Amino acid sequence: MPSQTLHGIVLRYANYRDHDRMLTLLTPEQGKVDALLRGCRRPKSPMLPVGELFVHGEFVLYRSGERYTVTSCAIADAFYPLRMDTDRLVCATYLLGLCQAAAQPAQPAGDLYDLLLRGVFRLAYCTNEEPHDVTAAFLLMFANTIGYRPRLEHCVHCGVSLDTVCGALLDIPAGGLVCDRCAAGSACRLRPDQLAWVRRILQEGFPETGCATEAAGMLPVWRRYVESRLETTIKAGKFLP
Repeated sequence: MPSQTLHGIVLRYANYRDHDRMLTLLTPEQGKVDALLRGCRRPKSPMLPVGELFVHGEFVLYRSGERYTVTSCAIADAFYPLRMDTDRLVCATYLLGLCQAAAQPAQPAGDLYDLLLRGVFRLAYCTNEEPHDVTAAFLLMFANTIGYRPRLEHCVHCGVSLDTVCGALLDIPAGGLVCDRCAAGSACRLRPDQLAWVRRILQEGFPETGCATEAAGMLPVWRRYVESRLETTIKAGKFLP
């Protein structure tokens, strides 16, 4: 079919020619999709609002060979409050960068798409939640979604069962907790409350009543964990702890 309708969220844009933009969309059905948005940079263009980061909606795409062109879009949300808070905007942009790095063209990405929408929604509208804590929780669920769930029950090196009542050591390169005997100098210690928070997020997802205080300080840890798996650095991360 030359035209198709896809739900999507704008991960990235690049100005093209005088008045156009190339959009990168994350869609549940086809993963990452690049599409041309014609004329959106003209001041009176009806497509002007479509070519912005975070725009979520129903995109109608015309396909010619391997190229897509956006012919219309019914916008569901542009998450405008993000533009009013620098910290939230940086965190949300970082989430887009993570998903752009992980998603693949023509590969369904329903779980990643749903997770991104939930993360951006919380950053935009849940103003009682600390944005760095929301981002740390997102990173844990993101790692789980892309197949890198941290191993928390046994030492990842020797396999011994771990007693985590007093906390535990996380070996980021190895992908999970380690015993004292196997720990390298780079292993970081998680307090019992932090470890409980990690397990709760992995089991239940975003907290219903906001991020707990145990999340404080977790962002740098899980950022290093995820970026080491992606083998890339997300540009917006330079503005994060």
